Amino acid sequence: MHAPGTPDSGPDGPGPGHRLRGRADGHLGRCPRRHPQRVLLHRVDAFIDDHLGDPRLDPRAVADHHHISLRTLQALFRTREEGIAASIKRRRLDRCRADLSAPGQAGVPIGVIAARWGFGRPAGFSRAFRDTYGISPQEYRNQQAAEGARRANQVCAPGQPGGSRGA
Repeated sequence: MHAPGTPDSGPDGPGPGHRLRGRADGHLGRCPRRHPQRVLLHRVDAFIDDHLGDPRLDPRAVADHHHISLRTLQALFRTREEGIAASIKRRRLDRCRADLSAPGQAGVPIGVIAARWGFGRPAGFSRAFRDTYGISPQEYRNQQAAEGARRANQVCAPGQPGGSRGA
């Protein structure tokens, strides 16, 4: 409860806005007022994750959306191992990698997957993927498909637990 006379209180106790404190960002859990940078960083992360597919997503767009300077945004990311641009790129690559290993995405062209996660040029995506994972997107997809087939054969092989027993 707030003390009488504070901005959040009236003569009869807390003002109408007191219930909204800490609830405006209910998905954040407890957000003490002492940590506004942590709250902002959480909002930035959520925004990035929600907009990875937009090829226009870059540090400037993130800063503009949050009404902060690019310098302030970069300062927020100094608490992490990677900067804002590297974070966006890594998240996009992670999503592409997940799609490339998903059996349900096997028929989707690699360029379509790359575009889905905000990569504008397939060649740029392939180069970034290889630089990050040490293998081309196609090689990775083939490797994942072969592993999936190998696991399926192990599970379904005759004489194996859970496999068929032959006729």
